[in-house]
Amino acid sequence: MATKDEPRTMRLPAGKARTRLPSLTALRIIPAVLVFISHGMVHPLFTDNDINESYLFITRNMGVIALSLFFILSGFILTWSSEPTDTARLFWRRRFFRIFPNHLVVCAIILVMMLLAGREIMGTEVLVSLPLLQSWLPDPNFLLYSANGPTWSLSVEMLFYAAFPLLFFLVKKIRVNRLWLWAGIMAVGALLMPVIARVFLPDEPMSFFSDGGVSWPQQWFSFYFPPARMFEFGAGMIMARILQTGRWPAIRPIVPLLMLVVVFLATLPFDMIAGFQAVALIPVSLLITSMAANDLAGKENFFNRKTMVWLGDLSYPFFLVHVTVFFSLHAAFSGQWGVGGMYEAKQFSTLGGIAVLVGGFLLCLFVSWLLFVLVERPIMRRWSRPRRKVAEPPLSSVRS
Repeated sequence: MATKDEPRTMRLPAGKARTRLPSLTALRIIPAVLVFISHGMVHPLFTDNDINESYLFITRNMGVIALSLFFILSGFILTWSSEPTDTARLFWRRRFFRIFPNHLVVCAIILVMMLLAGREIMGTEVLVSLPLLQSWLPDPNFLLYSANGPTWSLSVEMLFYAAFPLLFFLVKKIRVNRLWLWAGIMAVGALLMPVIARVFLPDEPMSFFSDGGVSWPQQWFSFYFPPARMFEFGAGMIMARILQTGRWPAIRPIVPLLMLVVVFLATLPFDMIAGFQAVALIPVSLLITSMAANDLAGKENFFNRKTMVWLGDLSYPFFLVHVTVFFSLHAAFSGQWGVGGMYEAKQFSTLGGIAVLVGGFLLCLFVSWLLFVLVERPIMRRWSRPRRKVAEPPLSSVRS
């Protein structure tokens, strides 16, 4: 028990350092749904233009915050789940078989659909997107004409995975009493990225991905360029260490959740895709850690129920298929192919548009389940770990 003069922190019982955290598994479906909602109005759904404009105003920053949550959560979970006997090679093997089979299967299906629909396939852009390299190139065509547009964020994740063994070694070396200082450094670093972009990068040409008065070079550097997003991943890693080392001050999830709502509402007038996604880093980091702490304390909540954990397991295939499935559904009302978003969009009444969104979500969920059952789960079970154990240096000893 803490004395009167000591900070109130959460101390982990022995053996709790790598306990499974079902709430964080379930939490992954929330950013996936937010990204789906934000993409739901690429083509206006409603006949009432006021509703279309209100929808766009409310949802345009949802996907931006969702991706930041994904990146922070990724750093947290990978750090939390790392085992003392793990190695860099085993880690990279698991990541490869977790990411690429689903990705390549979905890309193959999309390319077949494009051929059937008579769409032009941009060969260079597609080839660059298959190994998930598109975000490294400062040309918007590599985002617009990749095989599967949303996978640009996986291009960012690939850097996280490649660097994780070294980053894990370095984060483990941070003194316990300096972890919060380094968490603050990650937040400041993330906030400085759009500032650096605007000081050192040209003001033209203007980006057509944003109405925030930002040039494409500035937006690419601060939002799409993988190294610029490392601060979010690093923040997640450090927050996991804060919880593991007993430095977490027992903050209830409702506090950072309210903070995040305030940030969301305050930024509604601004287009965060212009590079300002880091304003959500602090509440998101605190929310993730507080939910993990609740799991460790054995507290029952909405997110650690079996249904939510199951939805969380489907979040990655859902993310991969949601744009193609929803566009295909929307285009079907006009008797067209929706692949690539190139179709005449039918508009609906208020109830009709909501029904299309809900139906599209359920269809995406069903396709995600098929991909999970037929591709991801069997491949992970068969290939994610070698059949024979090979003696290698543990991940925690990897040096530069």
